[in-house]
Amino acid sequence: MRPLVLAPLLLFAACEAEPDNIQDKADSQSRALERRYKEIEAEAGNDVAAQVAPLDNEADALLNQLNAAEPDANAAANAQ
Repeated sequence: MRPLVLAPLLLFAACEAEPDNIQDKADSQSRALERRYKEIEAEAGNDVAAQVAPLDNEADALLNQLNAAEPDANAAANAQ
């Protein structure tokens, strides 16, 4: 009969230690998720920068062409 009385107490004692373990796991997973979030955010930023760079170069080239053609346009307008 005694083992039946002690069994619930042992189970209760085992459950009592578990919340700390669960909290530790939750904290660890939270840190891992936050670290992964920062990695993904950095990768996304790098991808955007890599995609924008050629467009910036093209825009600069077009602006340079426009600025180079502008003196000719002003000279033609002044000649009239």
